[in-house]
Amino acid sequence: MKALYIKSILVIFCLMVFNHHQAQTEPQFSNYMYNVQQFNPAVASELEQAEITGFFRSQWTGLEGAPESQWLSFGLPLANEKMGLGLNLVNDKIGPASYKSFSFVYAYKIMLNERISLSLGVNAGGSLLDIDFTKGNFENPGEVSQNNFSDEFYARVGAGGIVSAEDWFLGFSVPNFFGEDFYDDDVRNVVADKIQFNLFAGYNYDLNRTVTLRPSVLANIVEGNPVTLTANANVLVYDRLSIGLGYRYDEAMTGMLGFQIFDNLFTGYSYDYATNDFGEYHNGSHEIVLKFKFNKSGYPSSRALNSY
Repeated sequence: MKALYIKSILVIFCLMVFNHHQAQTEPQFSNYMYNVQQFNPAVASELEQAEITGFFRSQWTGLEGAPESQWLSFGLPLANEKMGLGLNLVNDKIGPASYKSFSFVYAYKIMLNERISLSLGVNAGGSLLDIDFTKGNFENPGEVSQNNFSDEFYARVGAGGIVSAEDWFLGFSVPNFFGEDFYDDDVRNVVADKIQFNLFAGYNYDLNRTVTLRPSVLANIVEGNPVTLTANANVLVYDRLSIGLGYRYDEAMTGMLGFQIFDNLFTGYSYDYATNDFGEYHNGSHEIVLKFKFNKSGYPSSRALNSY
């Protein structure tokens, strides 16, 4: 009975998630502050050096068919220090479904005064959706197989803006303005096609010469759905060791640990402990981040947005 219940959840969740991918409910990750470019293209013009970031997330471990995700981002500031380019890649799998997306990024920065800058960015690309319900074990496989998809392509166009200073930043973005209807009428009535809005903010506070407190918050807003609110607080010690706690409202508590291995290489790990009823069916979620910054000097950035 319990196995049947879990399979039912996965089928429903799969339909909702991959419909939501085109309805602008984007993949979520706990270490969002290390890869802002994935949800706000404006950050590309704020980069001080080229960087590449990889994310690996295994969600709901111990549950067959649970989500697995990988993200890869590359950002490149241009020589005029006003513009930046980037590339985002995403690969998601859950149960019988897989989702791949790519987007190119362009951003431009305007200095409002000596301290505060305004960055505006756009992203454009596409996504491929593949669903094969024959890979699962279902009571009536013929019914669900009618919803199969093979490399269905959907365009993606988004935009974002960030206002930042040395010790704070505030951002707003829409990852994708396009929506596509691609399930039958019954399913479409369950999950409406809506645009997602992201709000992002952070602050750096030097507790003393060796310890910096870095709180941040990310809100994902979709009309008609509850707001997904994730708040993190990291403590950076000697510009090398990062220790943090996070909370995703009504979903999970997160523990985070990171280390600056070299001046240009950072690695981090986080574990999500579920706080809702669904937590009894899995063993939590794991996430790994790797960030490499090209030609970085040994000095930390003087601006909060680039301190991660």
